[in-house]
Amino acid sequence: MKKRISKLCCLSMASLLTLSTVSYADNHIKKDETVYVNLLSNGDTREIIVSDWIHSDEAGVKITDNSILQNIKNVKGDEKPVIEGDSISWTLKENDLFYQGVTDKKLPLDINVKYYLDNEEISPEELAGKSGKVKIELEIINLEKHKVTIDKKEREIYTPFSTVSVIDLPMDYFSNVKVNTGKVISDGNNQIITYLAIPGLSEFFEDEKEFVDVPEKLIIEADVEGFKMKPIMITATSKFPEIKEIDKIGSLSDVVDAIDKMEDASNKLSNATKTLSEGQNKFYTNFQKFNTGVSKLGEGNKALIDGVTKLGAGIDSAYAGANQVANGIKTFVNSTGKFSEGVTLFGQGATQFAAKSQEFSNGAGQVANGVTQIVESTGKLEAGAKQLAAGSNKLVQGQTQLNTGIKSSLEGIRKIIQAKEKMNPKDPFLKSLKELEQGLAAVEQGSKKMSTELDNLQKGQDTLAKGLGQLAAGSKSLKPAATKLQEGSKGLSGGATKLSESAKALSAGSKQMTGGVNKLVEGSQAVSDGLAKLSAGAKQVSTGKAKLQKGNSDLLNASNQLLAGANKLNQGSKELNTGMNKFHREGTMKLKDGMSDKIDMLEEVVELKDELVKLSNEYNNFSGIDSNMEGTLKFVMKTDEIKVAKVIEEKTSKAEKKEKGFVNWVKGLFK
Repeated sequence: MKKRISKLCCLSMASLLTLSTVSYADNHIKKDETVYVNLLSNGDTREIIVSDWIHSDEAGVKITDNSILQNIKNVKGDEKPVIEGDSISWTLKENDLFYQGVTDKKLPLDINVKYYLDNEEISPEELAGKSGKVKIELEIINLEKHKVTIDKKEREIYTPFSTVSVIDLPMDYFSNVKVNTGKVISDGNNQIITYLAIPGLSEFFEDEKEFVDVPEKLIIEADVEGFKMKPIMITATSKFPEIKEIDKIGSLSDVVDAIDKMEDASNKLSNATKTLSEGQNKFYTNFQKFNTGVSKLGEGNKALIDGVTKLGAGIDSAYAGANQVANGIKTFVNSTGKFSEGVTLFGQGATQFAAKSQEFSNGAGQVANGVTQIVESTGKLEAGAKQLAAGSNKLVQGQTQLNTGIKSSLEGIRKIIQAKEKMNPKDPFLKSLKELEQGLAAVEQGSKKMSTELDNLQKGQDTLAKGLGQLAAGSKSLKPAATKLQEGSKGLSGGATKLSESAKALSAGSKQMTGGVNKLVEGSQAVSDGLAKLSAGAKQVSTGKAKLQKGNSDLLNASNQLLAGANKLNQGSKELNTGMNKFHREGTMKLKDGMSDKIDMLEEVVELKDELVKLSNEYNNFSGIDSNMEGTLKFVMKTDEIKVAKVIEEKTSKAEKKEKGFVNWVKGLFK
């Protein structure tokens, strides 16, 4: 509404300052009346002169007019009036008639001007020539009050008079000029103050000050040296400018519909963020369990790696023992003289070796079984990681939909702000809308941050899947090595058993020496073959151990990263849900309730506009008019000039010498 008032004042200024001629329709006779009022310096009426211009579409016709004027005279022709009471007849020679008269009828506007010097009220006569801090108050009071019914209630409103006041304060005398309203225009020599007002309009909105904020009084403050002031010029018209924009006030229903839609969307967003928060919390809880499992798997892998390390050490020890056995056989074959002693030592060594080989064979079997379980476990982990990645993809899709919804809501509220700014930029709910816009923008930033965290989560899951793949590959590479290890250990066990049996046979008697030696050679060969298989298997086990270590480390790092990301997402989704709920409760719901409360008030404004237009059309003359005429009316008022009685200074002021431009233009309007 404030925007409408501003536009109304601008239109009033344009129409009043230019004093443009009337644009006639197709009516037969028109009457344009200008009331010139001479005022005292304090605003009291001194003299009223009325000038009337009658125009007829047809020339040479007789017209009848109504008027209360005295001393009527034709100012541009020689037609003579026939006066009977308030009725005046004219016989026109052409189309136009200009006549003038005077009246003492009370004006519809009361002009009140007060002067202060150094905070003390002073009469204009006493103020002339004084210096100090001056204050001038100009108040225009509307006296045309009417009772009307608006929204089924009786209200008092005034005939709308659009007024423009112009005050000239020369820069030679006035400085530091300040006003509480209006505009100050400077041409280098003069400071022209223009004040636009519609007296009495704000009284209707006494309880709704946000609709009309046009001060009813102009207050001017300045420093002055040798006070003197030219006349205050005031123009007024009852012609109410067209404000068709108010007719479009029905579009507020569209705003209400948009707010309803926004409230519905906000409610859905609030529910969506709640679902997201609950799902993210569940995801974080389950991932904590998964991370615990990964940690336990790492501990098991560490035990396996320790066992593999010990197994490698045992293979090295067995290989060294086998070499000792082989060397002993060579010594036995080459040194038959020491046969008995060698047989005894060999029997002891063979017995111990057989016992150790059996233990080694049992350990190799356990390693092979453990490797098989690891391969199965890593396969399940890899499948679980793929399912986890698929779930993250759904989270990313849901977050994208959430971002889209927030963006749509933000665009919707910005459209509402634009619509409100066009209708009423000083509406307090516009501030609420902008706060809502800022709040939703903050929500949008949080949502975008969540999208980033979801991307990081997805990247972490990719790393996890890669690590599990490496772990699975390492585990699978261990299986054939473990199988060979088991086969080699069986060969070693068999060779050791044969070696033990051969040693026993050798100890039984030298008669079987040749057969025992042959069996001993066969046993040593079997041991050598078994150690060859063990050596190949040990190398593969060693390679698989390195892959297992790396895969376990990568898996644990990726799992920790994912857990940290899941925790951030969990916290972010909680904050988003809290913020969205607050936005829904304190934002859209409050806006909807507040807007609903204002609809009835705005409907009153529409009814007020209709009544004001009606009063404006009815007040089309001051001195009288015939019922067959169409009339227009304007008032031109000026106060007396304030000046010192005797001129002390002989020099002419610079302002008077250089008086030109806008000042002369304004003066020319009232000649």
